[in-house]
Amino acid sequence: MDCQLEKNKRIDFYNANNKMYSNVGKIPICKKCLRSMIDYENIETIYSVFQQLDIKFDLDYWKKAEESKNETFGKYMTMVNSLHQFEGASWKDSVFEESLPDLKMNKYDSEEYGYSETLKEKYGFGYPNDEYLLFEKKYKQLEPSFQLVTTMHEEYFKEYCINRVKETLSKAKGNFKEAKEWAAMVKDVAEAGKLKPSQMSKADLSAGLDGFGQLARAVEEKREIIALLPKFIEQPKDKVDIVLWLYVNYIRDLKGLPEAEYKQIWEFYEKRREDYESQELDSVPFMKVSEENGQL
Repeated sequence: MDCQLEKNKRIDFYNANNKMYSNVGKIPICKKCLRSMIDYENIETIYSVFQQLDIKFDLDYWKKAEESKNETFGKYMTMVNSLHQFEGASWKDSVFEESLPDLKMNKYDSEEYGYSETLKEKYGFGYPNDEYLLFEKKYKQLEPSFQLVTTMHEEYFKEYCINRVKETLSKAKGNFKEAKEWAAMVKDVAEAGKLKPSQMSKADLSAGLDGFGQLARAVEEKREIIALLPKFIEQPKDKVDIVLWLYVNYIRDLKGLPEAEYKQIWEFYEKRREDYESQELDSVPFMKVSEENGQL
C-alpha cells in the first residue's frame, strides 16, 4: 500500500480471486489508495489500474457499476469477485466495447444475406443498424398474436414494433420523457391498426377460426403437415399388443431366433388383412346382365 498506514486486512482491502494474489486472497493495495489512482473523467487511469492488478475490464459490467448507487470502482470489484464471468479471467481477457444482444433470427443473423439492407427496406431507413435487429426480434416475437390480413395491417404492426423498441431503449437510458412520447405513439398505432386486445373480435382472438371447416382449411394450408403428424400405426397401442409381442419373442427365443420388432408383427397383421379382404372380394358373386331380358 502507498499510504504506509496500518489497515484492517478484512475491511480495508479488496478480495482478489485472480492468480496474481491467490496466495493472500487480497489485493495488497488498500481501497483508499486504489481509488486515489483513478480519475473517472480519464478512462486511461481506470485501464491502468486494472492492468497493474491483472484484472479483466469489461465495459458492460463497468457501466452497470456506474449505474449503481455505490462507488463505481468498489461495485465493479464486488462483481469481479462474485460473478462466474470473471473466474479465471485476467487483463488480457478485457472487453472494451459494449456487446450487442445475441439476436439470431433466421437469415438475418448473417451479413451474407445483407440483413442490414433487408431490414432497412422493411422498417424504413435512418435507424442505427443494431436497432433494426431489435425491431425484427420484436416483430418475430409478437407476430403469432396478430392477424395481419392486409398490407395496411402489416404496416401498422411494423410501426408498432418500432415504437415499442424505441420506448424500451429510452427507458433503459433513463430518458423517461422521451419514453413517454414513444409510449403515446405505441398507443396511437395500436388503436389505429386495431392491435389492442380490447379491439379484437372473437374471430381475431381465435385466429379467425370460427368453425371446424375453417380449422380444417388452416390445417391443410400448412406446409408438410402430414410429415408432422404422429406415426404410431406400427407401434403397440395397448397391453394386449404388448403381451402378444412378448409371447411371440418368447416362442422365437425357444426356437433360437432373434427377437422380432413390433413393426414385423404389424406387417404380419397387414398381410393377413390383405389376404382376408381379397378372399371376401373373390366370394362376392359377379352381377351379370341377362342377355334375354336385360335385367340384373
